[in-house]
Amino acid sequence: MPANFDALDQYIDRQIEAVAGYFGHVEWAAIDAIGRWQVEAGIEGNLAEIGVHHGKLYFILALLRQAGERALAIDLFQDDGLNTGIHAGRDKAFFDNRDKLDIALDEQEIWTVDTLTLTPEALRARIGDVRLFSVDGGHAYANVVHDMRLAEAVLADDGVMIIHDFFGIGWPDVSVAAIHMLTEMKDRLQPFLITQYKLFVARPAAVERYRAMLAANPRLATAQMSDRAMFDNPITLLNLARRDLLERRIKRKLGFYPKKL
Repeated sequence: MPANFDALDQYIDRQIEAVAGYFGHVEWAAIDAIGRWQVEAGIEGNLAEIGVHHGKLYFILALLRQAGERALAIDLFQDDGLNTGIHAGRDKAFFDNRDKLDIALDEQEIWTVDTLTLTPEALRARIGDVRLFSVDGGHAYANVVHDMRLAEAVLADDGVMIIHDFFGIGWPDVSVAAIHMLTEMKDRLQPFLITQYKLFVARPAAVERYRAMLAANPRLATAQMSDRAMFDNPITLLNLARRDLLERRIKRKLGFYPKKL
C-alpha cells in the first residue's frame, strides 16, 4: 500500500508558516523530500528531535511516521526555566499547535528531560534506531557535542542527522562543536547537504545515495543546487529558487497561509 502523506501535504502547503520556528522553506522542503524518499526506499526507523520549540520541524517528523514508527520530541517543556522573553511559553505553544493540527502522539513520544543527563543507552531504550534525527537543543559547545553523540548512537545505517544553526551567527559554538564532532566521527558521519540554516549528515556509505536522490527529486525540481566540498568530500548546496520565493510571498499577501493556527 503506498504511503499516505495527505496530512503532511496539508501541513507543508498550508499550515507550516503559521508555526514559529527558525528555518525556512528550503529546509522544510529538503526534510520533507528526504523523509518521503526514505519511506519509498524502504528505510525503516523512528524519528526524533532534540529541542522542538513550537514544533515547526517536529510536526514534519510526526507526519512522516509509518506504521510501527514513533516520533520522539525531546525538550525541557514545562521544566524549562531557561527561556524568557520571546521564547517564554514555548511548551504551551507546542502542545497548542499539536492539538490544532490534530496530531496524535502517545506518551512515549514526549520526553521532558535535559539531554545532558541522558546516555546513549537510555536514548536507545526509549526510541531504538532513528532514520531522521534533528539536533536543535542547547547551543553551547557542551550541549552540541553531547547531543550529537546521542544522535549518532541511535542513527540507523541509512539515517540522516540534521544539525540546526550550523551557520547561526549568534551561535558560533554550534559550528565549532559540530566540526569537532564530525572530525572525530569522520568514519561514521559525513555531511552531504548544506542550507542556510542546517547541515545534513549521514553514514559515509549512504551519502552518495542521498545526494543522487536530491538531484533527481521532483519535489526539489525548482530549487537551486550546486556542488561544494567539505572535509575534502563533495556536498550539495541547496538554495530556494527565486520563483519559489516570489510564489510564497504572493500567497502570503493573498492570505493563503494563516498567520497563526
